Amino acid sequence: MPTLYDQLAQTYAVEVKRADRAKEIVAHGGVTVTHLDAACVRAVISGHYAVEIASPVGGPIIAQCDCPDYQHGQHRMRPCKHILALALEASGQPLPVVPSDPDPIFDPLPDPDPAPVSSEIPFREQVRRAIGRAIDALSAQVYTALAAGEVPFLIGPTGCGKTSAVRALALDRGWGFEEITGSASWADADLVGLRTDHMELPGVFARAFQRGRNGEELLLFLDEATRFNIRAMDLLMRPLQATPAAIARSMGLPAQGEVRLVEAPLWGLEWTPLEKVRLVLAANPWGAAIDPALIRRVWPIRVELDTAVASCFDNRLADAITASWSAVANGELPLPVEYQGLSSAAHPGDTSILTAYLLRLSVIDPAAAEGFKTVVKGIGLSV
Repeated sequence: MPTLYDQLAQTYAVEVKRADRAKEIVAHGGVTVTHLDAACVRAVISGHYAVEIASPVGGPIIAQCDCPDYQHGQHRMRPCKHILALALEASGQPLPVVPSDPDPIFDPLPDPDPAPVSSEIPFREQVRRAIGRAIDALSAQVYTALAAGEVPFLIGPTGCGKTSAVRALALDRGWGFEEITGSASWADADLVGLRTDHMELPGVFARAFQRGRNGEELLLFLDEATRFNIRAMDLLMRPLQATPAAIARSMGLPAQGEVRLVEAPLWGLEWTPLEKVRLVLAANPWGAAIDPALIRRVWPIRVELDTAVASCFDNRLADAITASWSAVANGELPLPVEYQGLSSAAHPGDTSILTAYLLRLSVIDPAAAEGFKTVVKGIGLSV
């Protein structure tokens, strides 16, 4: 009898790259089966995504996943990596057709809202799944901006998933990846590179641009961009904009199309085809003034609390969490109750996450911590 994966491959067009990613998920133990019988198998994939594969009577295999790739992609013909991972995990269990069942296993597929939280899944897993979906949605926003030829600039507080979303996008698309985190001590040689008679030390831009010239597609991520000093920030202005091919050729470069250029005194000129290296920036705006010259070169994306994450919690605790994020957006607090803290909650009313948050906040700004504690008490919570 054919395995579940065999039956899935007969119904859907299985993409090789997605199948390879599915094998990696299985190899790393990312499939947690929550239900298995003769008609249906369900699982949580990578701690975030609910997947179901079933065989209706007299019909083909039907699969569903609540990840954005499946919900908004060509899911009827091309299963996502999470569906493929479940099929691989359960491939030792054939999925036979069962006696007639008059009720369909699935409702028709609408444009879905975030999937409801399942009571079968532990609460921490529910929160992590909601956070995972928020990060995936942010990744989709970044990809949309990149596809439109923009340079996305993610602006949001610490712990809101900016870095995770960018890294996940690079992995999901199979792009190469280079990353640097802003620092006031970086000089242009740290970003581009240092070249002398005796040594050559390429920086992140030189590495990325050389990989791009060699034909590799990659994402160059500049995290904590507002922490760069003025000299480093000035250096960033040039590669954020495209240089026309005619100008590049007049500079002696063998360019066939638009290019990115960057230059530093201790390295020289570096270039790459525009389409090979995608740039993404991210920053926490707290305490920093963003240069208007930078903003006009990028596509700002504000990163805020995903309401589906807050809705995992009891109403009063959700109100306190939301209040912290709103206060950060208004410049009243330096950090919110971040996603990592939320994922440690043991149950929907677990106020220990606020206790841990107030401890951190009191180190940065004791007065702000006391003020937020008053807000929490006004909501009706005791911390």
